[in-house]
Amino acid sequence: MMIAFIVIGLAAAPNIKRETFPDIPASMVEVRAAYPGASAEEVENAICQRIEDAVDGVNDIKEVRCEALEGGATAVVEMIDGAGLDRFLNDIKTEVEAIDSFPEEVEAPVISALGRTDYVVSLAVAGPMTPPHLKAYAEQLKDRLQQEGDVSQVTIRGFSDHQIRIEIPALTLRQYGLSVSDVAEVVSRQSIDLPAGALETSARDVLVRFVDERRTAREFENLVVVGGGSGAEIRLGDIARITESFQNEENKIIFNGQRAAMLEITKTRSEDTLTVVDAVKRFIADEDARAPPAVTFSLTRDISSIVRDRLNMLLRNGLQGLALVFLILWLQGRGFRSGWRRACRCRSWAPSSSCGRSATPST
Repeated sequence: MMIAFIVIGLAAAPNIKRETFPDIPASMVEVRAAYPGASAEEVENAICQRIEDAVDGVNDIKEVRCEALEGGATAVVEMIDGAGLDRFLNDIKTEVEAIDSFPEEVEAPVISALGRTDYVVSLAVAGPMTPPHLKAYAEQLKDRLQQEGDVSQVTIRGFSDHQIRIEIPALTLRQYGLSVSDVAEVVSRQSIDLPAGALETSARDVLVRFVDERRTAREFENLVVVGGGSGAEIRLGDIARITESFQNEENKIIFNGQRAAMLEITKTRSEDTLTVVDAVKRFIADEDARAPPAVTFSLTRDISSIVRDRLNMLLRNGLQGLALVFLILWLQGRGFRSGWRRACRCRSWAPSSSCGRSATPST
């Protein structure tokens, strides 16, 4: 019987998910809404109060927490135990998306269920790059990392919203007879990404889209601001200083004294922690060979070390327990054989009434 249990355990071992904590069903929904340029007090009044009022009528709510920060808010709605998360999530989405009293500057809320992914490890990428180049390089690493079959969830940390800043001296504007609104209109008119309809043919329908959105400072430099009848053109880069930056400096990450991009790697409940970490380590080994000079990769907050330690502890305890069981069985078997031999000697050499006792002569 014991051998059967051991065989069954060895057969099931490859399919066991190695985790730090047991699988706990998700019970919280997160609502994120950005309000650029607003103070925390304005965010509280414009977003938090409206979200709390909207979800007040949803069934199965245990608690609602909303944190108002500069530039946006994060609300967490907790569900009571035993309710269905999918229906709860849909109810929250319906109520929040129906809010029509947000200020125009508030971006569309992002609603998601918390707890469907688990944190695994973070990859810090640091090097002598400008923040825009570092962000672009981190995006490339993210794409290549997700091409690995065992890594599916990667989030880049350390940067806020990408911002293109255009600065034009007032003297230059007066020299060319321009105003700030004129320049803004030129930029919006020449940097667009809009659908332009569809062409219906006998074979297929062709969607037409006008794609001319500028995404980098160099692309904005080529915008034509003023054009003459003779064909002369003045481009935005000739009269303006165009820079790329990130809106909030407090979001930046400094790792070992250098600006760093943090690739936060998580996993779904069906994936294995150690398998994901091993895939990330293989990826780093490959990237070290082709990375730009002075760029470093470092793993941090590696949760797999806890998993490995606990698995090693279980393995040691299991082997020790197995050895003790075999030792006890061996001692019992040896004692049984010794008693059996002694009983056999008693039956062969003396009557059963005197077996094991010294005989006394009768008078």
